[in-house]
Amino acid sequence: MRNQKTALERALPIVAAAYGEQFGVRVVLSGSDACTNGQTIVLPMLDSLSELKDVLFGYLAHESAHIRDSDFTTLSRCRSAIERNLTNLIEDIRIEGLIQDAFPGTRFTLTAMEEYIHAQGWTPVPSSEENEASQLFRYLYHRLYGEYLSREVYQPLITASRQVVEQTFPAGFFVRLDGLLGKYMTKLQCSDDCLKVARAILKALKDAEDEEQQQQTDSGEAPQQDKPSQGESSGGSGSQDADANESTSENQGAGESDSPEDPATAPSSCTDPANPFVSSDLGDNSTDGTMDQSSNGASTHDRILQETDLPEDTANQLRDALSSQARKDQSGQHFQIDSAVGELGGNDRGDNGQLQAGILTSSAIRSRLIGLLQAQTRQSQRLHIRGRRVDGRRLSRLASGDARVFIQRDETSRPETSVHVLLDCSGSMQHQQEIANQATVSLALAISTIPKCDIAVSMFPGNGGSVSPMIRRGQPVRPNLGRFCVDSGGGTPLAEAMLYAARELTASHKARQVMIVITDGDPNNPQAVNYLNGLIKGHIDTYAIGIGSPAVKRFFENWCVISDVSQLQSALFSIASNVLELDM
Repeated sequence: MRNQKTALERALPIVAAAYGEQFGVRVVLSGSDACTNGQTIVLPMLDSLSELKDVLFGYLAHESAHIRDSDFTTLSRCRSAIERNLTNLIEDIRIEGLIQDAFPGTRFTLTAMEEYIHAQGWTPVPSSEENEASQLFRYLYHRLYGEYLSREVYQPLITASRQVVEQTFPAGFFVRLDGLLGKYMTKLQCSDDCLKVARAILKALKDAEDEEQQQQTDSGEAPQQDKPSQGESSGGSGSQDADANESTSENQGAGESDSPEDPATAPSSCTDPANPFVSSDLGDNSTDGTMDQSSNGASTHDRILQETDLPEDTANQLRDALSSQARKDQSGQHFQIDSAVGELGGNDRGDNGQLQAGILTSSAIRSRLIGLLQAQTRQSQRLHIRGRRVDGRRLSRLASGDARVFIQRDETSRPETSVHVLLDCSGSMQHQQEIANQATVSLALAISTIPKCDIAVSMFPGNGGSVSPMIRRGQPVRPNLGRFCVDSGGGTPLAEAMLYAARELTASHKARQVMIVITDGDPNNPQAVNYLNGLIKGHIDTYAIGIGSPAVKRFFENWCVISDVSQLQSALFSIASNVLELDM
């Protein structure tokens, strides 16, 4: 059984494109950029042996989770910088938990991402020298990742962080915070729920300060606004207040529904009647972001709301680090390869009449190939010291004591071969498209009948994407000839087509893999084509047929050019012979 993946299967572009398809998001591979616009993830291409590859895949999983499950309008409703940061943090916990549940393998890469983030010094234990908002954020970062996502790198830091913030915030705040997190963190259903919890945390701080101030007033002590008293507040009272502010029942848990939907695809909704946040007071009684003018000075809560100097978003820091490393790995090359795949290409009801020349040529190629492949093995011979057949030309060796005069033949089975043909149907093919279509159908028909060979065919640009499959591997060619009657139009996304073909070939798991490109001109992004050629070299044998143009020789080592249907037979036979390693 085949247990180990090849080096190409483990290559970052192949894995990243496969992950994007699995997660249901659009991934664009870039020479250096890392960014997300809410619909597309631009992923920098590190060296395939980079130590950061797991970090990169963790970043991909994280951003994919946002695209799958986040409402990007929620942050626009935040009233302060700390409210925005806390909402974003809580949302990160929610969406990473969701994608881990849907795709358990992402837990490893997401953990690798957080370990890298912490190793870079971006998530330290808070310092008493930092402003109060930063202290609160860092403590919650460690606690939420450590407790709710089990990120081990942060678990030892929770206690250290709490020791710092306990010197800054009143004890009653932590009682309320424990109640809020314990009740709601595992029941978040949507982005707006995260905003409500963030507001509730800030309100818990205000309530704790008000309670402490009232206790000081009742005891005759002067209120301390600049540095809250660390005196022990009534834990029982704080707990009762927290419970009073949580109007929903403990039994109204999100996630307790008997919905049969797949958690990987089921949408979440803040309007679900079972959602404990719908009837909760979390979002209604929160502070409005304005300072409390009832006291002589600003409270800790008020200062936090006004603070703008907060820790930098670790996602932004990670993007910069990955982009910087990619620029080094790719020597500053700039390219983008869209990994999106379109719908099935071609027309099942196309007119086969224009394909007749290609079909006839295929017959000639097929008959010769079958004749050459009647023996399923290749034979080689060598001399041996024993055997049944003597090579008379080597008998003179006996005089010198060399007994290797017997002929021994070794038979080696031909490897199973997967072929992927890429058909250019860009706008520049307008006057050559018929020839290209004929070449494609001819080669597909010929290879599909050769033992131990199978074929897949794709077109670029595709139907709703840069590339679209025409014949999937395992599908019969002859019943689907109409799909080869394609029209020309659009650009020449050759790199995108090559990436798709490489992914498809590696998934075939055949001993030999072959890519044949049928095109007439220059690709949209030459640098991306060169990058992919370097990536697949030594793994996939690549051949090109230029249609009326020798431009293919700039990108492919094995190529030929045809300009007329009459040249198809010799050109295709030359290519097919090379593909199957036939001695002409």
